[in-house]
Amino acid sequence: MPLQPTLRRAHNPLGTRTHRAMPRMSRPTVGQSFDVEIRHELDGWSIRIPEIGGVTHARRRATVELAARECIAAITGIPIGYVSVFVAKETVGAE
Repeated sequence: MPLQPTLRRAHNPLGTRTHRAMPRMSRPTVGQSFDVEIRHELDGWSIRIPEIGGVTHARRRATVELAARECIAAITGIPIGYVSVFVAKETVGAE
């Protein structure tokens, strides 16, 4: 008796579910992550938040994320604990 080929998919070792990223929201929502651009200047760091048009300043690099989160919370009304920040662009000095 001849064997017939079967149409089978290869087994996925991670299971049948696939991870799909949520599309970025066009308006601020609770728990949203914001991309910020920072620039080193003589008196500290200038922080620009393009998604909401916000600008703020921090004295040290270690406080950039906190200053950005505080600014976002003040502008959008989202509690600071629900705001996350990602430094998308960092420049040093004048361009």
